[in-house]
Amino acid sequence: MEGLNKNNIDSKRIIITGGTEGIGNAILKELSPNNNIVICARTKEKLDNIKKDNNIEAIELDLGNISEVKSFAEKSINYLGGLNSIILNAAVTGLKESRDYVLKVNSDSQKILIDAVSPSLRESSGRIILLTSSQAESPIKDNPSYGESKRDIENWLINFSKKEENRTIKIIFIVPGPVDTRMHEEAINLGGDETRNRSIKIKESGKLRDPRIIGKIISKISMSGNKFNPETKEYDIPIKQNEKVLISDENMKFELNNQDSQG
Repeated sequence: MEGLNKNNIDSKRIIITGGTEGIGNAILKELSPNNNIVICARTKEKLDNIKKDNNIEAIELDLGNISEVKSFAEKSINYLGGLNSIILNAAVTGLKESRDYVLKVNSDSQKILIDAVSPSLRESSGRIILLTSSQAESPIKDNPSYGESKRDIENWLINFSKKEENRTIKIIFIVPGPVDTRMHEEAINLGGDETRNRSIKIKESGKLRDPRIIGKIISKISMSGNKFNPETKEYDIPIKQNEKVLISDENMKFELNNQDSQG
């Protein structure tokens, strides 16, 4: 278990799908100093660079290769010695991938992964955090597969939580809103008229969110199990089972101001 953060009694054992860029990387940077983490991603070079700068385990995995997902789960649990949380961050837009691949990455692989790690999560009364989207409820007409895949995994997780053996596992859905990541650039450069125009409008309005701030918020939610309280300016509102947490502008502003005040 070389590399594990064994001296911190408060450290948690966490899996993050993705982690080399965007929101996933921001979450990793927030959580890695004090916790034990395994990430996965498709690009070995990016994983190697991440591993150099962080005390984590980084495993090459294309979530579209369904047959490799269970092995990744087993390696992760073996490395960590258990599991407290899994943050399901990785996803593809469907703008340059087939519908079949989108469903495999965004939904099917997640189901296999959750089933594989669920015994460890039951033992620790752990958490499953799914980064989802408003498109799960209202898919974009010229790119419906992304929203369909998110809705599918949401529904599956709700049914998963209703099973008696999973009653100790907390499930949280988080909607980050529009974020300044590669996925948003794909929407502008590769999307159909509806997708492209929607994304350009968001960008030009200045409403794209900083992935570093989003990562900080998701990290706090993931670790505490609570959401932001605009009255107390703390994360002290308990999140209900299967609750969908929409990150608010007020939450963003608070973290941004807090970051600026700290230098």
